[in-house]
Amino acid sequence: MLMITDSRRGRRRAAPTVLAAVAALALLTGCADEPPAGHSERLQKAAGLSSFKITCTKDLWERTKDGRKRKEDSHEDAKPRKLHGSSGDRGMVEVTLTGPQLVDYLKVEEDISGGAFADGSIEELSRRMYEAIAPVVGRIERGKPPTEVPVAVVDDAVGPVKPSSSPA
Repeated sequence: MLMITDSRRGRRRAAPTVLAAVAALALLTGCADEPPAGHSERLQKAAGLSSFKITCTKDLWERTKDGRKRKEDSHEDAKPRKLHGSSGDRGMVEVTLTGPQLVDYLKVEEDISGGAFADGSIEELSRRMYEAIAPVVGRIERGKPPTEVPVAVVDDAVGPVKPSSSPA
């Protein structure tokens, strides 16, 4: 009987330790906020694309593409291409991503959902990029290929920017 009593005391003492460990784990894993509504569905749609274009300023792309060099950061290999004409004069670039690269880019959502590892210095930039990309991906119908490469434009100064064709 003495052993059972000692065992129960040990479990009672361990309970606060376990609760503290669970709380610490929740803080470290970034459970502060959930991903945006519909995020998983957007990732599934993006995965099925052959290409997707983002038109934004070069510094916006550079600052939001993430820099932690994780294996899932394949989108970091995408090279921004300067646009011609007035869009290029304003610093606009076009970044073409494959579907898997777009998935990787959208997964870097810690900065918009406020997780423990979020970079607060770019939270608003990341949110703006996500808010421009999400509706474009949302309009894609699974199993029905788009007639044109989908383009998300992040430029509130003008209407949608039409990328100029590259010289041959």
